[in-house]
Amino acid sequence: MRTLVTLISLTLVVPAALADLAPAASARPQAGQPRTAPPQGAQAPGRPGVAQTPGAQPPMVQLAPIDLTVIPEPCKPLAKQALAARLTSALSARISLASCMAERAIAALPLCDCADSIVAVDSAVKPALALLDDVIANGDPATQVLAEHAEGRLYVGFTTRLVATLPAIAAGAAESEVALRDMRKQTLEAQLAPWREAALASFEHVVELARAHPDLTRTPAIATAVRDSQQRLAAEVAAR
Repeated sequence: MRTLVTLISLTLVVPAALADLAPAASARPQAGQPRTAPPQGAQAPGRPGVAQTPGAQPPMVQLAPIDLTVIPEPCKPLAKQALAARLTSALSARISLASCMAERAIAALPLCDCADSIVAVDSAVKPALALLDDVIANGDPATQVLAEHAEGRLYVGFTTRLVATLPAIAAGAAESEVALRDMRKQTLEAQLAPWREAALASFEHVVELARAHPDLTRTPAIATAVRDSQQRLAAEVAAR
């Protein structure tokens, strides 16, 4: 079932920027997964301009449950907003919540330029990425743009953190030291390839959504996300 939702606010980049956004296109459901009533009580708004049958309930969307007991304390205000009854408010808050959860999850991890750190990060951020994927599955195109962009930036952030763990080379270092560092960097770069590919896939989805729905870029926050995605994709092509 396709649920039409009205985008009210997207808090990731410019929370107030989406206040005047017109009703967007329908949400993107997961193939083969019918939508049922959510445990969170998120309710999609009724179809504009179509009278509701007396006593009929607006269609419901099932969102991923949120366990407040495992949410980091600084993220709990966003978590409470993410449980809002109104679908658009809940989805908007979940984008910011996912970013908050991911940042907090990896902040305390002892990282190194090694496979163990990659596994640790993947495990720590899994709930946050699942939350973003749920937003993408249930949001309208405008919400999907911001969620995809947020996910892409998270993967870029993970990569940057791991690269930063490489030892610095002091001035006048021996050739053997420089060679060893270069070897470690090459090894790490190969291990980080899945994150880079995931980030590029998210940015590509942003650009594809903007191409399919050109009116979305009239909203500054979405235009910024699209422009940033385009620049990152162009930089990747130039680096090859």
